[in-house]
Amino acid sequence: MTRAVSYAAPRVERDGGTGWKVEILHRGKSISRLWITARRMRIGAAVVRAGGIAGVGTDPAHRRRGLALRVLQRSLQMMADEGYESSLLFGIEDFYHRAGFATCMAEHGLSLAAADARRAVSPLKTRPMGPEDLPAVRRLYATANAARTASVVRGRRWREFPMGSGFGVRGLARVVHPAGSPRRLLGYFLYDDRPDRSRLAEVAGRGAEAHAAVLRFLARRARALRLERITASVPVDHPFALYCRGFGARDETVYPRNAGPMGRIIDLQRFAAAMVPEWERRWPADGPGGIELQTDLGAVALRRRRDGRLQVTGRLPGGGSRLRVSDQMALFQLAMGYRGADDAAAAGLLRGSRAALAVARGLFPLRVAHMWWPDRF
Repeated sequence: MTRAVSYAAPRVERDGGTGWKVEILHRGKSISRLWITARRMRIGAAVVRAGGIAGVGTDPAHRRRGLALRVLQRSLQMMADEGYESSLLFGIEDFYHRAGFATCMAEHGLSLAAADARRAVSPLKTRPMGPEDLPAVRRLYATANAARTASVVRGRRWREFPMGSGFGVRGLARVVHPAGSPRRLLGYFLYDDRPDRSRLAEVAGRGAEAHAAVLRFLARRARALRLERITASVPVDHPFALYCRGFGARDETVYPRNAGPMGRIIDLQRFAAAMVPEWERRWPADGPGGIELQTDLGAVALRRRRDGRLQVTGRLPGGGSRLRVSDQMALFQLAMGYRGADDAAAAGLLRGSRAALAVARGLFPLRVAHMWWPDRF
């Protein structure tokens, strides 16, 4: 008869300056583990602190014993203790919902014929990005993604693109500049360093001429590699994607089923407080003075002051408007713009008075969220 194996509780330790490693040891060996990396993620004008979960895995001999879920649950407790407001991961199908994660954004792609892309004309030039270009590239990125939900805030410590449009894919970066002014940056782009594709992993540019210069470079590269199509990992509403419409581009949006980009709320009070800058902008002009937002994590009250500012408190006294969300998973989807208020209400995930639902329509519009590949984990 096989004896049941007893496993130690997961342990948490620092992994680098801002990262964490959570693992289960058995006989001195790590048998189940994951890593957490700190991110500051935009949701519209708001910035939330998110713990990015990566490298989840259990050794084959110890699988199907719930160890990965135990490591995940310990990670959630650690993030709560450390003041994280949310958590994100890129997951396999039908597993991470057990730890409260829900798909929170679509995956976007664009492609067009290389022959059509060669029609792009621009007086601007491109060159390889150098260390001296980092401050300007950071500014271009910040401007282009100032209101892009799921984009990561890159601070002064940001120094490089760790990958192209996939894990383990090396990326090469170039900058766009006027002829004769190589230090005046009007855009930048990152493409995969692979001979089997001419694929864009990230892009930002000022105006159509900058986008044309990027497209022209990719077209020339495709021709040199004898490739028929150019591809790009960009959201459908990005200025580069809009520019490419004139060249016969094809958009593809994938909505993973209980997989892919997934997230959850860690601390409802902190999350609501972080969302105030965006929710203040979205609050209906004729909306009530406040609502109480209720989830499985508890309740928070959003009070609108006379000056238009929002204040987050514990509960609403008396019989104020209440908005009931089935769970924090649905609330995170709503906040990220993956679901709209009417859709959630029709699915039975959102309930409230007429006034409360009117506020929900303002707070939770559909959005095109996108996290650039170099920021993923």
